[in-house]
Amino acid sequence: MRRVTIALTVSGVLSVAALWLVPPVGFIAVVVWLMLGPPWGRSLVERLIISMLVLIGAIAVLFPRDGATPVDATSGRLVLSTLVVLSLLLRLIPALRGVRIPRPRVSDAVLLLIAAGGSLWLLSAYLGRNTYQVVSGLFFSGWDNQAHFTTFANTYVQQSTAWATVDGSMAWNQWYPSLHTTIWSLGQHIVNPGASPDRTQLVAPYVTWTAVSFALCIAALAWMAGDMAERFAKLRDVSMAAAGIVAVAGFAAFGFLGSPTLLFNAGFTNFMMAVTVVTVAGYLSARSWQSARKLGWFLIPLAGVAVSGLWTPLVLALAIPAVLVAIALSRIQIVLGPIWLLLTGAAIGLVAFLQTDAILQAEGGVTTGEFAETIGGVGIGMSAFNIAAAMAFPLVALLAAIALGRERQWPLAIASVGTSIGIAVFLVYAIAGADAADLPRLVSYYVLKTLNALLLTTAPVIAALFATAIVILVKSVGRVMAVTGSIAAALLAVSVFGYVGATPWQFNEGFSAAPGIAAAAERGVAVEDSLIGEAIVNAADSAEPFPKKTTLLWDGSGTLPNRWVGSLHGVLSTNQSRFYNGLPQFPYDEGTVDYVELALNLNPQLDLVILWFRGVSGEQLADLARVRADRVTLQQVPMRSSALCEECDLTIN
Repeated sequence: MRRVTIALTVSGVLSVAALWLVPPVGFIAVVVWLMLGPPWGRSLVERLIISMLVLIGAIAVLFPRDGATPVDATSGRLVLSTLVVLSLLLRLIPALRGVRIPRPRVSDAVLLLIAAGGSLWLLSAYLGRNTYQVVSGLFFSGWDNQAHFTTFANTYVQQSTAWATVDGSMAWNQWYPSLHTTIWSLGQHIVNPGASPDRTQLVAPYVTWTAVSFALCIAALAWMAGDMAERFAKLRDVSMAAAGIVAVAGFAAFGFLGSPTLLFNAGFTNFMMAVTVVTVAGYLSARSWQSARKLGWFLIPLAGVAVSGLWTPLVLALAIPAVLVAIALSRIQIVLGPIWLLLTGAAIGLVAFLQTDAILQAEGGVTTGEFAETIGGVGIGMSAFNIAAAMAFPLVALLAAIALGRERQWPLAIASVGTSIGIAVFLVYAIAGADAADLPRLVSYYVLKTLNALLLTTAPVIAALFATAIVILVKSVGRVMAVTGSIAAALLAVSVFGYVGATPWQFNEGFSAAPGIAAAAERGVAVEDSLIGEAIVNAADSAEPFPKKTTLLWDGSGTLPNRWVGSLHGVLSTNQSRFYNGLPQFPYDEGTVDYVELALNLNPQLDLVILWFRGVSGEQLADLARVRADRVTLQQVPMRSSALCEECDLTIN
């Protein structure tokens, strides 16, 4: 045991030293060490998942939204170094000295392969592409990619979660949850310290961090499915290892071939991260009394603070697991549970309140009721998913929890259904908002998104139940029947998911592909249509001599292209956002000229550089530039095919 302690200490010190001396190598070394060294977790992957939850929670505390902590290479390396040092210090506690390094398991290798392979799968459409193509891929894949790229670029370039704007108004999205982009900015500074890329050069890192984060979420939820299946299998006296592997594989298939990757296309990786944090943290905190006592007391508060910075409403998912942790602590000392629950609830509640209040103030000081009606009235923007499954899965999980309760497996029962009950509470709120806005419930963006959260948080439970059932079935029949049944099940799964060949967009007429394959096809097609990316990137480059001006792309444009140009040019402000939102539909004409003149009259701070590439546009804007020469500058954008662009229409408003 002493040798293990010495080895972990030496490897930890070397990893931290490499982090400061050879950052990319050190970053990988620290991640590997966090899978080996900390005194928590029964398996290598479980240990890494807990370490990541602790790290995410620590970053949420140390780098609050609009905070003063610098987001740079030094602060990022300090956080990782401190986590390694604290993990080593924990081993000085007598009760933790005997914690061994877990033995590698087949499931560990499978899960790491899922994370690595999934990252490559999501990135494959963008690998080897130029900036025009990457921007086009993000543009056509999902509207919210622009919003999340903006917060990533703002945080990275200004090295802060507080963003200064040129026109002095509040930065757009300043108060919306963006812990994910803070994490990515820290990671980018750590692996590439001293670099000073412009905002356009940050597009590729944004795609990379998004894909890796999304794949890690799928792997973490797959681990939960496998761990739960092993516990179910133990209760039924069947092979735990087999049930675990089947559950991991089943959830991974759902994650990458089912609807979740549509969330990746849409730019909703922060939502996926939020679901993963509350689901896995809630499960780890509630799966057994021992786990609740040893892990839950620190995972619940860290997860609560973290999810407030990712997708705030999901903080409700931690309520029931928190109660179980309090009961477990009360078994040690009667007053310990209530005190912990009070302090944890107060801390999480305060963070969630401050986050929500800041959003309300950013929206113009609206009341909670008015905000509920506002968000309830949003009826566009949600990616597709199986709504019937989202409604059915929580009910199946509830039935499983009831069955576990009858067997007096109360912690595992809570772990199965606790988080989904908390999410259902917000679903009621979202439904009320939709009703108040007189919008059909299954059209409301927030109703649908909450249902999707229910689907994702209960899917590991369903995967665990099916895996256990399959292993029980295999045990009860002969080997030939088991093999035949497995082959039949595999063929059925492939037929359900659809064609998964090398060129998945070349479908036969009338054939429906799996949602994940269709999402991959969308990414592949989007990067090939690079004209919009060329217009956006070249416009941002052309506006570089005018850093204090608001950009307005006149040709091949609309609201979303202008938002992209603005994001690549500098920090978008709330005033600039309102200006872009009010733009008339493309193609722009004299009505748009009138809109610009009105905006100039209403906002004395508005100083425009209007970007164009069609000759007819230069003539159309000449009078405006002459009359408002003090606040309007015309700048021609070079395009590879000027003849094509005389007629091109890149409109997406």
